[in-house]
Amino acid sequence: MKRLWLASAGQISTILTIAGFFLFWQLAVMVLRVPDWLVPAPTTVWVTFLKNAPSLGKHFVATGEGAIGGLAIGALVGIGLATIMVHSRLLQRVVMPLLVIDQSIPKMALAPLFVIWFGTGMESRVFIALVISFFPMIVNATRGLTTIDTRIGALMETLSASRLQILLKVRLPNAVPYLFAGLKVAVPLSIIGAVVAEFVQADSGLGFVVMIAVSEINTPLVFVAVLLMAIMSLGLFAIVSGCEALLMRRRFAYLMPENFP
Repeated sequence: MKRLWLASAGQISTILTIAGFFLFWQLAVMVLRVPDWLVPAPTTVWVTFLKNAPSLGKHFVATGEGAIGGLAIGALVGIGLATIMVHSRLLQRVVMPLLVIDQSIPKMALAPLFVIWFGTGMESRVFIALVISFFPMIVNATRGLTTIDTRIGALMETLSASRLQILLKVRLPNAVPYLFAGLKVAVPLSIIGAVVAEFVQADSGLGFVVMIAVSEINTPLVFVAVLLMAIMSLGLFAIVSGCEALLMRRRFAYLMPENFP
């Protein structure tokens, strides 16, 4: 009961904080008489959203498809590559520095090349989202697959367990919390990747909406697109968190914090 009350109180405080932020924003714009082209009021942003809602729907879906596609493929690639590197220290020493170098290069600089290679359609969105989002997955997957209890490892060796059995019975279950941690980091990165592709060249998506709005000096529409990106990110994050809570409680309840003294 106490835990439920604390959860409800936390949700209420979050809602009040968000409402207070928008109220402060509205009052500040009204009192300071800030023009809409500089910083629009929340009411102006809402009206702009209602006017453009029919067309914004398809742009929201386009960005979401690219982000989710890149996130899904990036997660699979990251987990697969991490699994291979765990069994080959030489490969890990060779590949990991290359991945760090890849992540240090701004994707905005490489985006035009990706557009040339994959075109201006969904493929560019998915690929850039993949490239940006799979790094936290491979880092967290590698950590989860290698951070196992030495006593369990010794027991599996005593039982003459094969590498596949150790992977399926020990390493992957141990890596589940780390994989969800990687997904939580990768969610906003995948959306950033999809939007970066749309900034370079696209005919749909929230990034495309931002570019058109900026060219028309339509600041309220820019705010609408940015808020929709934030809503998408929060929605995907909530889905990942919900899946994590469901899986951890049903399959890995012994790893939940409340089960520790």
